[in-house]
Amino acid sequence: MAEFVIRVGGRSAQGRRPNNEDRFIAEPGGHVFLVADGMGGQEGGEKASGMAADIIPRVIEDRLAAHDDPGHAVQEALAMANQAIIDAGHKQVGSRKMGTTAVLAVQQDNQVYVAGLGDSRAYLIRGDRVDQLTVDHTVADALARNGTLTPDQAKSSPWRNVLYKFLGCAEMSEGAEGQAFTPQAGDRLVLGSDGLTNFVTDADLREGASQNRNPQEWADYLVEAALGRGSKDNVTCVVVAFDPE
Repeated sequence: MAEFVIRVGGRSAQGRRPNNEDRFIAEPGGHVFLVADGMGGQEGGEKASGMAADIIPRVIEDRLAAHDDPGHAVQEALAMANQAIIDAGHKQVGSRKMGTTAVLAVQQDNQVYVAGLGDSRAYLIRGDRVDQLTVDHTVADALARNGTLTPDQAKSSPWRNVLYKFLGCAEMSEGAEGQAFTPQAGDRLVLGSDGLTNFVTDADLREGASQNRNPQEWADYLVEAALGRGSKDNVTCVVVAFDPE
């Protein structure tokens, strides 16, 4: 029996961009929480993120209702969204590509399964510890992981914004890396687009988790902080709070 109740908050801001290509899912009582960041370098980013926010929760809920494993349900949903976005891109004028990142969490049977494609991130904050649960699928981060670049070099690399995995990628040979964790009372899970995560620190997450008990107020604060620190991108955040009963 869970010793916590789940509360959620979400916020998306257009920022300095001409439109908002981010989408999020943060429904109270829902099983699926998601942030999708339509790729500004791709045509149809806004449409792609909207398709991800529509397809992924629907497929996951259907698979969970059929007693599928959450991890398999997530991979199935991402694969279906990927193919749908690829197909939609082929129908556009000039067959231009569409793309979006996606980071999501699925809560089922006292477990949370987290997965991501692209460079939107998931963080788990537990006490004084902050853990990034997802991997950035940028070329620069891949080069840092294999030792070709240092982490500092990766941050300033011209490859830091070039994705090799995302929804709408026809060349993607492997799906999203996923992992499960067992929530504890007091945990906070933060999902964010890169417009947010590039401008907030581990210290912000660590301190904010204790200072902002209301998840909606914290989501609002994190988005405003990123904008105030110079984020020129769309900024989106979902906070999932596992509060003591």
